Amino acid sequence: MSEGSRPGAAEIASARSTRRELREALDELHAMEVDAGLRRPVPRRRWILAILVTVVAVVGAGIAVVAWSDARNAYTDDDFERAAAERVAVLIAPDHRDPGRARKILAGATGTFYDEFAQSADSYSAFVQANGSVSESSVDGTGVSAREGGSATVLVAATVLFDADDGTGPGQARRFRLRVLVTPDDGSLKLGAVQYLP
Repeated sequence: MSEGSRPGAAEIASARSTRRELREALDELHAMEVDAGLRRPVPRRRWILAILVTVVAVVGAGIAVVAWSDARNAYTDDDFERAAAERVAVLIAPDHRDPGRARKILAGATGTFYDEFAQSADSYSAFVQANGSVSESSVDGTGVSAREGGSATVLVAATVLFDADDGTGPGQARRFRLRVLVTPDDGSLKLGAVQYLP
């Protein structure tokens, strides 16, 4: 079907022609007003320059907003170290008196670590309950060893003090060194991976 034989093609062509004639008439009117001294000429270069300046300003403002937002949401090394210390302290200190410990660990986990621990959370809770484990943990030191994107790898040194088997007080102390990946998730920093170091 040719363009001329389509329904409404004649009306569309007529509307285009009318718009073109209107533009030409407005341009002629503008030229006559400039010639008569009623209007100052506005060169096309000024319009193009004004449009370019506006586009550059809008793009610049957009870049500034994104940079400000990224800077506002950026975490410091102290933030990563603090989050690592808090999450590791819960992770390495089993306590049979706290049946929600596995849920607390999962609440501070994300990514691979979350997936791995979620599969064994029930076994972890059963083991701690069966052994009657009670311990206290303290983080002796933390340090960011690398940052990539919004995440950080943090080295953690911690001590866990287990109660004596007979319940008479402090028992064995064990020292741990861990490498953890701390990653932002849902507005907070969580453990994305945990590796115990020798």
